[in-house]
Amino acid sequence: MQDSNETIHASHDLDGDISKIKNYYKDWAANYDQDVKDQSYGGPEVIGNLASLIAVSYLHKQPENVRVLDAGCGTGLSGLALQETGFKVVDGFDLSDEMVMEAEKTGAYKELRGSVDITVDRISVFDRKYDLVVSCGVFTLGHVEPEALLTLARLLTKDGHLAVSTRNSYLSGSDFKKESQDLVRRGLLEEILIIPDARYIAEEDAHYWVYKRGPKLT
Repeated sequence: MQDSNETIHASHDLDGDISKIKNYYKDWAANYDQDVKDQSYGGPEVIGNLASLIAVSYLHKQPENVRVLDAGCGTGLSGLALQETGFKVVDGFDLSDEMVMEAEKTGAYKELRGSVDITVDRISVFDRKYDLVVSCGVFTLGHVEPEALLTLARLLTKDGHLAVSTRNSYLSGSDFKKESQDLVRRGLLEEILIIPDARYIAEEDAHYWVYKRGPKLT
């Protein structure tokens, strides 16, 4: 039987294959929270506090007045963190239906949807735009390529902001920096804030990135 660290690492070997990812999380959903807790997973707490900072500092709103989308919500750990920092209007989606079923149990979301693939260029999950989109633990090895940043950016309101985590192993093993810089150069995103080497999980830290919807994004 795999321990929690082995289970997490096995998820990094899915090669971004949608079918493999769905099947893996179907089997993992019931034990996911305990496994990541065993490895001191702090990403959602950081995202929750970062979201509060964005709301007050950049959106000029209190958290309860901000509409948030949790992209790749998993079992709802980020939703709970957002709830704890004062957000009341939070929607979420994930590729895994089983993970979404776990997220529903948290009571942290207004609307939830499974079977949503953010590797698709344009998606319209709830037919609305968001003041803030957060994505924690999604830009991870074996999961989502950096191009998905643009998919998430298209879900923002005109002045909306996007906050994502990148586990450091993903950052060093992908073109995330190059892709994000290209989106900024093209006016599709504006880079607002980077928090480097911050708390994520026991074995390594993550970078947290905040962007604003760029003026040339359509």
